[in-house]
Amino acid sequence: IAEVQYGGRITDDLDRELFITYAAKWFCDDIFKPSFCFNNYPFDFDYKIPEGQEMPQFLTYIETLPTVDSPLIFGLHTNADLTCRQLEATMMLTALMETQPKDSGSGAGKSADEIVREKAQELFEKTPKDFI
Repeated sequence: IAEVQYGGRITDDLDRELFITYAAKWFCDDIFKPSFCFNNYPFDFDYKIPEGQEMPQFLTYIETLPTVDSPLIFGLHTNADLTCRQLEATMMLTALMETQPKDSGSGAGKSADEIVREKAQELFEKTPKDFI
């Protein structure tokens, strides 16, 4: 199965080795046992294959999935989440700064700081509570 990921278009040898490793670990009969759990560390949520064969059972399970996954489930250190969020915040603030007008006219409009503060407040209000 791992050899045909992405339609058989894995061209990098290390990527191929990684997919083969994942397949050996996760694509086995053990994943169908009720006691199997994808995360092998203590966490608030146990990632499992839901029991049952009917659509409502799967939908119920999907609704219980956490909105923000721990980086541990992907084999990453917990600092990966912090690094990712810092990078996203930096990119967003950079984009805000780059979209500001460069001229400093003497009009009665808002200053660049006021506009950025206003946009940051708008984004803050739209941000889900899990990200704050």
